[in-house]
Amino acid sequence: MALALKRIAPEAAGVASADLLSFVKSLDDVGFFTHSLLIARGNDVVYEAYYKPFEAATLHRQYSVSKSFVSAAVGVAVTEGLLCLDDVIIDYFPEFLNENTNDGLYTRCRVRDMLQMKSNITTNVAWWGKFKTRVEAYYTQKSAKAPGSYFTYDSIGSFLLGVIIERLTGQDFLTYLKEKVLLELGFSKESYVLKEPGGHGVGDSGVMCTTRDLLILARLFACEGNVGGKQYIDARFMRDAISPMTHNDVYAGVGPLKNSGYGYLTWITPVGFALVGAGDQLALYDKHRDVTLVINADDQGAGAAPELIYHSFATLLLPLFDKKSGEVDPVAQAALTAYEGSRALRVQRGSVESPLKSTVNGASFESVFGNALGIERFSVCFEGEGGRLDFVRDGKPLGFEFGLGFHKKTKFSFGERARADRMGVWEVGAYDAMASAAFVDENTLMILLQVTDTYAGKLHVTLAFGEGEASMHVTGTGQYVFAKMSADVLGKRSKI
Repeated sequence: MALALKRIAPEAAGVASADLLSFVKSLDDVGFFTHSLLIARGNDVVYEAYYKPFEAATLHRQYSVSKSFVSAAVGVAVTEGLLCLDDVIIDYFPEFLNENTNDGLYTRCRVRDMLQMKSNITTNVAWWGKFKTRVEAYYTQKSAKAPGSYFTYDSIGSFLLGVIIERLTGQDFLTYLKEKVLLELGFSKESYVLKEPGGHGVGDSGVMCTTRDLLILARLFACEGNVGGKQYIDARFMRDAISPMTHNDVYAGVGPLKNSGYGYLTWITPVGFALVGAGDQLALYDKHRDVTLVINADDQGAGAAPELIYHSFATLLLPLFDKKSGEVDPVAQAALTAYEGSRALRVQRGSVESPLKSTVNGASFESVFGNALGIERFSVCFEGEGGRLDFVRDGKPLGFEFGLGFHKKTKFSFGERARADRMGVWEVGAYDAMASAAFVDENTLMILLQVTDTYAGKLHVTLAFGEGEASMHVTGTGQYVFAKMSADVLGKRSKI
């Protein structure tokens, strides 16, 4: 029985179009790197915007929201009697028994412990490029605490739960969940999960699905597994999944997403629950008003961004539904619709012109002191309404095009990219991206490149031009993309 998600006027859901427009504008004004934004009451969608080039049909990487998909898949397996919450994890991986697992703690770690982030592991081993499979990587870790004792974020643990589903069903966790539940609810057939080198679905960060798909998952949790009178997943499991099963404020974190409790691979909030992915893939649910905010973004490296979004959701959006506005304002509705259709990726802010533009156009700058990225030379060329950044790194020419004050489609990497179909494996190639640039003052050009690929990431380049020299700051974000790729480069202008 499909959830029958339908689009309705905001006023039909008790919120004024003008108020809703003010709210979404306030989010955009913060400067989040938003890719899509959806707001729903129950199964009714009152706002749905896609930031070009992203579209409704775009399969977006969900990062750690993938853990919540694993949770639901485990719930289905429990419902079918294939799995018990008290099953010991290592029993499913006897081939990986080693000196680490003989410590008496691995044999006590149960399925429920991993669902609650209460495993015996407190580290996150860097596995990519080092192991044939991530399962092997997990069991290179030594126990650090008693399983079931307290919360420690164990990302790879949810991956193991997904592998257990594979071993029980012969399908990756998402395919299993889709066939048993999600497709019947209207989930996209095209959705899939990335694989790791061993061929297992990446259950901690690999789900690729649409924004509406994420809403469907949130609705499944909100309805405690019962949709249209059909109990797809055991009710007790689903209630526990969105209840504070463990205290999670072990890091003395600030904000309700860090200290309100943890369920089964879901985050608990003061008003309901949250499905949370790196870079702000979020489904925030308020159980009192039956309101969900779904956002896909790439705010990796932005620190407090998810807490800021939650704060806006709780303090600015939810009260709008308490006004019980049913009065239709056609002008306000039209303005809201127009705003939805005008959304695009955040563009680098500033001026498209500078007196310096012609002076530095095509000039080459040689690195003086060396730098962390091995950049030896760089230059900027302007042509028409855009330009191009070029540099030589370790003897190899690299570069990409950008638009001045607008996005230009381009491709870029530092020589290699993570394979689109296999996480943890690299190949020669570049990521699909959009790039924009602007002068933030007469002497400083800033370039923003945003990856729009299977993976997400950003590259920020600041070029400050002086008399016969240029200082360049490069910083990147994005797991498997530009993470930790940062450098400051002082270049002296080459003499022609």
